[in-house]
Amino acid sequence: MAPRPAHRRGLTRPAFLTGVLALTLALVGSGLWVFTRPGAGEPDRSDGSEPRPEGQDHAQVRVMLAGDSMTHGADGDRTWRFHLWNHLDPHVEGLDFVGPYSAPAAQDEIIPPELFGGDQDGDELEDGPGGGSADGTQPEEDLDVPDDVTYRDPDFDQDHNARWGRTLADAAGTIEDDVAAHRPDVLCVMIGINDLLHPITAEEMEQRLRAYVNGARDANPQIRILLAEALPIALAEQDEGFALRVYVYNELVRSVAADLTTGRSPVVSFDLAEAEGWDVAADTYDGTHPNDGGEMKIAAGFADALSREFGLGPGYPRPLPIRR
Repeated sequence: MAPRPAHRRGLTRPAFLTGVLALTLALVGSGLWVFTRPGAGEPDRSDGSEPRPEGQDHAQVRVMLAGDSMTHGADGDRTWRFHLWNHLDPHVEGLDFVGPYSAPAAQDEIIPPELFGGDQDGDELEDGPGGGSADGTQPEEDLDVPDDVTYRDPDFDQDHNARWGRTLADAAGTIEDDVAAHRPDVLCVMIGINDLLHPITAEEMEQRLRAYVNGARDANPQIRILLAEALPIALAEQDEGFALRVYVYNELVRSVAADLTTGRSPVVSFDLAEAEGWDVAADTYDGTHPNDGGEMKIAAGFADALSREFGLGPGYPRPLPIRR
């Protein structure tokens, strides 16, 4: 869904650039659609896809931000989605964040931070609410978001595909329908940490990751996918088994992306923690979830990767205006 008119600002078209190469770069930055859909002639329907509705803007760039609580955010957060939108919006004409949700998490969707892997005394939590996820979740069909749940700053396109407590296993089961319904051109994903809270094999995680990518492609064979490696959380300092699972999972993210990427549907992984110098103590408010500075770092990491890998918008301005 496009952002609400009250918050929508004018879009800036890139200045005229001379030369074929410069023109090509300008088109990439202002309309990724040029490269993710057939050209101005009759659309290519060889993949069996349905025609787009008459009158729909073919210059639109639809981006889905998918994940768990780190992307969903809670009542009163800005979220990193806010920062990414406000960075890209002036540079990307037709930008549209899409997804089945728009609100941050309500209080009853959130489990206290001390339950992330253990209580305040350090005892391991065997099972989290919502089917084993540390931060809990509700089935999508049962969601009833209160009217008073708000963002700290609502000035952005709030649509997303992230749920507090979501696992990669959950997401792999819904992503095909989500992509079919909301038709993203680009899928930005940061997920997997909830699956790793309990013992799981590398083979199981690889199956889930491959199922997720293949599900998205079943709905859109030309989708571009950006996979962030899992960010470190405080639990890794207390639980060596968990820390090892995170390490192995991030290796899988890299190898699966490299194996599944194609020219038609690129899949690219990136190390967000390394790129942004992630510091669990400084960048989170509870050892897991990003604070104001952490939100900005995640947005900057995704913005840089989108620009570098897909030519979507410029890199994020540096230095980041983070206050400590």
